[in-house]
Amino acid sequence: MSSPESMLAGFQAQIEAKLRQADELRAVTERLRVTETSADSSVTVVVDATGNVADLRLTHAALDKAPDEVAASILTVLRTAQAKVGDRVRESVAPLIGGDSETMGMLMAGYDDRFGRAEPQTPPARPRDDDDFDQRDSWLD
Repeated sequence: MSSPESMLAGFQAQIEAKLRQADELRAVTERLRVTETSADSSVTVVVDATGNVADLRLTHAALDKAPDEVAASILTVLRTAQAKVGDRVRESVAPLIGGDSETMGMLMAGYDDRFGRAEPQTPPARPRDDDDFDQRDSWLD
């Protein structure tokens, strides 16, 4: 049977380990950044681990657009970056708290609720070529 002193020392060690883990998590997330750029490269947005804008860069090409078009581009790029934050946080903190832990599940649920999930990028479909028989369902088409 353990003495009260040894039980207390065990609890103290657990608390200290959790505090060290929290400090490591904080350090990892403070450094985390997600950068996203528009398709025409006129807008670049950098967000931090909380999804807040850390940097916004516009090229001269952005200045040639209508204000509404620039605003829409900024918002699209921002939302795309924010949707990727959760995945980047998962990659960064999994070694510290475990990828399948209950803590990870709760953390990711918060990101998913706030920003959603990033959609996997699929390459654009190749235009159909009438002379390309590989794209046809039948050679009779």
